[in-house]
Amino acid sequence: MMLPALVVALLGTWFGHANPIAHMPGVVLLLPGMLFWLGLREPTPATAFRSGFFCAAAAYSASLYWVFIPVHVHGGLHWLLALPCPILLGMYLGLYGGAFSALIRWAHPVHSPLLLGLGAGLLWGGVELAQGTLFTGFSWLTLPAALAPWPVAIQGLAVVGEYGLSAILVTAVAWLVLARESKGFMTRGLALGLTLFLVLISLGALQLNRPLPEGTPLRVTLVQGNVDQTVKWESTYQEATVRAYLDLTTRELGFEPELVVWPETAMPFYLQEDSALARQVRDFVRSTQHLALLTGAPRYAVDLSTGAIQYFNSAFLLGPNGETVGIYDKEHLVPFGEYVPLGGMLPFIRRLAHSEGDFTPGNDPAPLRWEHLALGMLICYEAIFSGLSQERVRAGANLLVNISNDAWFGRSSAPRQHMYQAVLRSVEQGRFLVRSTNTGVTAIIDPRGRRLEAGGLFQRLTLSYPDVRLLEETTFFHRNAGAICILLPTAIGLFLGATWWMRRRVAHSQKSAN
Repeated sequence: MMLPALVVALLGTWFGHANPIAHMPGVVLLLPGMLFWLGLREPTPATAFRSGFFCAAAAYSASLYWVFIPVHVHGGLHWLLALPCPILLGMYLGLYGGAFSALIRWAHPVHSPLLLGLGAGLLWGGVELAQGTLFTGFSWLTLPAALAPWPVAIQGLAVVGEYGLSAILVTAVAWLVLARESKGFMTRGLALGLTLFLVLISLGALQLNRPLPEGTPLRVTLVQGNVDQTVKWESTYQEATVRAYLDLTTRELGFEPELVVWPETAMPFYLQEDSALARQVRDFVRSTQHLALLTGAPRYAVDLSTGAIQYFNSAFLLGPNGETVGIYDKEHLVPFGEYVPLGGMLPFIRRLAHSEGDFTPGNDPAPLRWEHLALGMLICYEAIFSGLSQERVRAGANLLVNISNDAWFGRSSAPRQHMYQAVLRSVEQGRFLVRSTNTGVTAIIDPRGRRLEAGGLFQRLTLSYPDVRLLEETTFFHRNAGAICILLPTAIGLFLGATWWMRRRVAHSQKSAN
């Protein structure tokens, strides 16, 4: 029973998410479909957990194969030790899949198909919420992220958010599976499941046909420098890096951009210092007299009382006079990339990122402001977390900006998987999102999740767009995110509580009958 489910779940997840062969977003729903089916068919919750775990772990491990690249190529870990890393991460995510199957098996005997389908949706939404929250969170390979290439399928994000949309999708899938497994529910299950999908797509089509909100137009240029990760931090290469970004930006000056965005750590030196390289950048901005420049660069701060030095992964906003008008320090750091969890206990593990020490997380979600701009910053990994973009817009951001350096991932699926997460943030918050990366995928995303992309991976290029709108209007999800985040766990708790009570009542009735 498990082997066919494993194969279907693995293929559905692999082809449902971005991969090097062919991307077919809709088939990602085969994963929750198979895990739900196992929950119906396995004899006990324990066997359901085991089968669900193996299916989900294999599916996630295959889709996260690219984890090997940064660990081995840039982290210097021997390939024999790096090879298990995507498998271990997949096994961790597989625990959530196993828990989902086990809970379905536990709930199945006491619920009607209608309620069981609703419960399955709630549980899947809760599983993705837990995955994105526990142990600093890893909100990757979610169902809406797989569907991001189909804007019509993800407009529900503006109403219920990422985890709410996952719950709705899995409810529809569960009803369709129950229509096949329960003869008495066949007609209703098909009708309910297909109707729910049809409603989602129809509402999505209506939303896509609506005009975008009015807002101040902004002329934006994004620069993709394609700087070799293996040499960018070498002092002898820093001059060439600065020159590459200045030359690419100069080509676009005829476009008269108001905002130019360079990627995460585009400047591999301390821009805060009065060095020759920093002066080149500031003098260039000053010479244009009309644009603001946003660039990533490392930063340090010294505690004068103790002499302790803190290092930050930062974004600098330079005004037309070349002076720094705002700095954002990355808030959600990448484990093992920007700091080592339990580093004192694991001294043999080295970070992938280059700096003098572990980075310190920032704690200020306020947008970077200049004139009419209020830039909500998401550096690299931060784009996968719904709550961070929520904080930026709540603090007044009228444009989301994601700067990233995906060179770590090589020519793998990761840069595109990462970009699709950014698409979700744009739709959830009803904001344009501009995304500048070192090696791709650089993109401009509108509030409906439609993308204007620049070239492919590992190309040196620019992307200019004249009508990026600075918006103030907020989505239903943004206005009610707190209530939705409380409602989902509460509904799961009620479902599980009702299941426990009904199982106990059934057990008591059986005991009395005997």
